[in-house]
Amino acid sequence: MPKTVSERNLTIAELRKLLEEQRASRELSTLENMTLDYASKMDKVGDADKAREAVNRLMEEYKLPEEYAVQLVNIMPKVPGEVRLVLSPLNRIFSDEELKGILNLLSSISK
Repeated sequence: MPKTVSERNLTIAELRKLLEEQRASRELSTLENMTLDYASKMDKVGDADKAREAVNRLMEEYKLPEEYAVQLVNIMPKVPGEVRLVLSPLNRIFSDEELKGILNLLSSISK
């Protein structure tokens, strides 16, 4: 079994980029190929750098923990209720303006 060297939260776009880079230098395992296929289908941003920038902005501007910011970028909610649902475990009330700001930020990076 492989040893875990480090852990970090990745957006689907970052995962796709990472696996594509690995595929260029070696043959991927069956599980890695299946994961790359999934990431290619589910990536709603298309650019790993844009996705990470959005995560960083969500963390900075809205004081969101990284794992929630990553999930918002991965899911790309379209309406305030979906954002509210993702953020509900934070036990924090987000204003309508904050929810609209989050949606605007996300829509600016979507494919």
